[in-house]
Amino acid sequence: MITFVVLTGLSLPAVSAPAQPTISPATDGIFVAFKTHPLVGLGELHGLAQELDFYVTLLRDPRFAAEVGNIVVEVGDAAQQAVIDRYVNGEEVPYAELRKVWSDTVGWYPTVTFAGSINIYSTIREVNAKLPPDKRIKVWLGEPPIDWTAIKTREDFTPLEKQRDSYPVELVAREILAKSKKALMIYGAGHFGIYPDFSNLRSLLDTSHPGALFVISPYTGYAQADCAARFEPHIKGWTAPSLVGPIKGSTLEADIWRKGCNAFTKPPELKDEAFEASGRNNLGLTSDALLYLGPRQSLVYGPRDLDILLDLDYRAEMNRRMILRTGQPLGPPNTARNVPQPFFPD
Repeated sequence: MITFVVLTGLSLPAVSAPAQPTISPATDGIFVAFKTHPLVGLGELHGLAQELDFYVTLLRDPRFAAEVGNIVVEVGDAAQQAVIDRYVNGEEVPYAELRKVWSDTVGWYPTVTFAGSINIYSTIREVNAKLPPDKRIKVWLGEPPIDWTAIKTREDFTPLEKQRDSYPVELVAREILAKSKKALMIYGAGHFGIYPDFSNLRSLLDTSHPGALFVISPYTGYAQADCAARFEPHIKGWTAPSLVGPIKGSTLEADIWRKGCNAFTKPPELKDEAFEASGRNNLGLTSDALLYLGPRQSLVYGPRDLDILLDLDYRAEMNRRMILRTGQPLGPPNTARNVPQPFFPD
């Protein structure tokens, strides 16, 4: 016999409904995030034209210099900090000297080649020219300092490669957080992902300064047609550029993620469990907000800097570094890469 017990007067905990994300103009949303976080990390898909263009819009907004004032970038060698200080404050800097800011980095293979990445510096110089010295934007170069003339072997290079996340964390702790300042951090999206098996910029900051960092990932859409078909109705009415958040615990979260969904297709050599784990980072689910820059099909690579094609001495040095890092030389010049190409080809 089954006995049914009826409980009366029992107060059960309320189940909260999923949050409705807010969709706001991207610049407005970022400045709102700065009201509660001293650091905003903008994850970059390297070379994404719409994202590189957005930096110009954000940096030219008068609120950036007035309310934030600092930017930490992955596309600069900290050994050249004095050079970029001179340049963004209006001094004349010979181009061969200025180029070392982005060419002499530790982590870029063979070097920074996207014109939009380099354009950050000229944009800040332009903005600063209209501001008094004490109100200007300060650029912090986030790559560990390196002297490439002293790098002769892979063993010379490896110790610096291991500092690519710890160096900017120490920099912002010392120059931003300890001085109660704010900063935008522009780094490859992988530096802001959540990974169980290794430490990166985000995990180091979350450990040393919990709650300081607000993470934004660009919207990528899906490589899988069924995932895209289910989610696409959500983005109807979104305008680019927009900031959409929160993600975690929101009505979007369940529809962004399904087993097998990812921004990329699965490489044959990648194990299924590793591919599944990557999906949450790639789709922005581990971020605080999404930066919507347009439908997936509209996203394109930006133009390349031509120095590595036209300056043969420069190319020879980049080739030396490429061989040292990877054991392989640069491929033949490819001018087709300067024509806009889909970021996610079909």
